Amino acid sequence: MKTLFTFVFSMLISLFFPQKVTQIKHLDGKYVSSEVLQKRLQQIVDSANLAGLQVAIVNKNKIVWSSSFGYKDVENQQKLDDNTAMYAASLTKPISAYMFLRLVDKGIFDLDKPIHYYLKKPIKEYPKWKDLNENIESFNLITPRMLLSHSAGLPVLRQLYDNKVLFLAKPGEKYYYSNEGINLLGFVVEEYTGKTLQTIAVEEVFVPLKMTATSMIWERKFENNFSNGYFSDGKKYGSERRETARAAGSMTTTAIDYSRFIIQLMKRKVLKENTMNQMLSPQIAVKSKRGFGPLKDTFTNDNDEIKLSWGLGVGLFQSSYGTGFFHTGHGDANQNFALGFPDKEIAVVLMSNSENFEHVSKQILEACVGKSNVPLNWLGHSD
Repeated sequence: MKTLFTFVFSMLISLFFPQKVTQIKHLDGKYVSSEVLQKRLQQIVDSANLAGLQVAIVNKNKIVWSSSFGYKDVENQQKLDDNTAMYAASLTKPISAYMFLRLVDKGIFDLDKPIHYYLKKPIKEYPKWKDLNENIESFNLITPRMLLSHSAGLPVLRQLYDNKVLFLAKPGEKYYYSNEGINLLGFVVEEYTGKTLQTIAVEEVFVPLKMTATSMIWERKFENNFSNGYFSDGKKYGSERRETARAAGSMTTTAIDYSRFIIQLMKRKVLKENTMNQMLSPQIAVKSKRGFGPLKDTFTNDNDEIKLSWGLGVGLFQSSYGTGFFHTGHGDANQNFALGFPDKEIAVVLMSNSENFEHVSKQILEACVGKSNVPLNWLGHSD
């Protein structure tokens, strides 16, 4: 009986807490000691003036190392730790995609059925989305697959286009990263199911994956340990506290908790086989010079070598280590990054409450997993 109790207890410990190893495996098969990694990351954090940074590293589809650097509250010198609640920004999008695909597996939605079939009223009768009625022919073509792969032709933010949701391209023809598109899908889900995104996320993602430190909206439990965001000059931005769920970016989480989600993607066991394969398979090639900013409208073959593309909720690229998937999370003063290599069973989740993170993301990633072909230039991290 004592042996059984010890076994169960050890299993629970390994499930909820990372295994602290002394050697972390890189993509090239080489190892770095945890002591060297800790010192290297501290050096980068200090030299780049990062307010704070959370790191969680996955080897063999298990969280093997985590650490935190800097402060959650710089003014009061309060240290950031592994349990500090961080604003996820667009790291919310892969969660929203996975949540939707769970509903697809249940037969509630179809990836290729135009979204207007799921609405109770014509799109013109929804104040937030009535602009789409101005090009009703294009709107009627939009499917969940297009929204999840950013190929519906919608803009990243309506604020950049006189606060209107316009079509930048015909649905299905080009990749245009779009917060509006993901939020539109979230709206359709809530309208059709009668449930909030928060409720569905809890049911389909957070509870099944034991993501106890994650929520689509701000919760009282985060008050005990949360981070403030800081601009590049060190000026305080404050904490993001979203009261309503937005599929494109409202989530609060930690690097460790988000790694539990990344592991499930790499193990490919959480969705039906065909659904999982589609999520991590190219849906549209990415030809834009940059993912954001003015160069998003400039098209090139610069990333053909790594076959840059978008799956259902995540970016994809080819490397000597197989297909990699990634997503960024860019808030006003919070910057994050998640990267996974299923064939190598290696991943890393980085969460920062500093606007200075992206300028040194390459250095941090290489310290954690080694060199890869992750398209940081396309993301604008080196601009």
